[in-house]
Amino acid sequence: MKANQWQAMAVAAGLMVASTASAQETGGGSGSFGNAGQIVVSSDAFGNLGYTTEGAGYGYFHIAPSADYFLKENLSVGANVQLRVLFGEGDTVAAFGIGGRVGYNIALAEKISVWPKAGVTLFVGDDIIATQDGTGAASTVILDGYAPFLYHVTSHFFIGAGPRLAIGLGDDVDVTFGVATTLGGYF
Repeated sequence: MKANQWQAMAVAAGLMVASTASAQETGGGSGSFGNAGQIVVSSDAFGNLGYTTEGAGYGYFHIAPSADYFLKENLSVGANVQLRVLFGEGDTVAAFGIGGRVGYNIALAEKISVWPKAGVTLFVGDDIIATQDGTGAASTVILDGYAPFLYHVTSHFFIGAGPRLAIGLGDDVDVTFGVATTLGGYF
């Protein structure tokens, strides 16, 4: 990889760490995850490395620092800022997005829950959604669904992973399915 590719990945990793460092247990708040009035700060991250039949290998790294608010017990609304860095045989390119989402937490056990979320994001940049043929649009609306299974490590701190489906709407419709991770806390 070229030096600028490593720099872009370092910046992305730094943003993810910074956004989740403040999410660790901050005191205040009470009760279990999903109570009305809770604020959740988290960061979702996922990546992909692949090879296309067009003969060009590519990959991407994506982080999404976010904040969610539980309106009612287990029902959340939130927003996020997203950064996607696409790298491959050509130059490294970045895309930025802002999105909104709605979710519903489902407790499965004392320390385990699933928090499915549906959202919409507007991205601006080149090569926005990593597709099999490497195409992308200058700006793209992405509809996504993400259902992370959360493990509540301690009071007010969780980690999780789960399936994610993204549908990019632009000049063409692009679909990406994968597994994403999340790290966060609540107060």
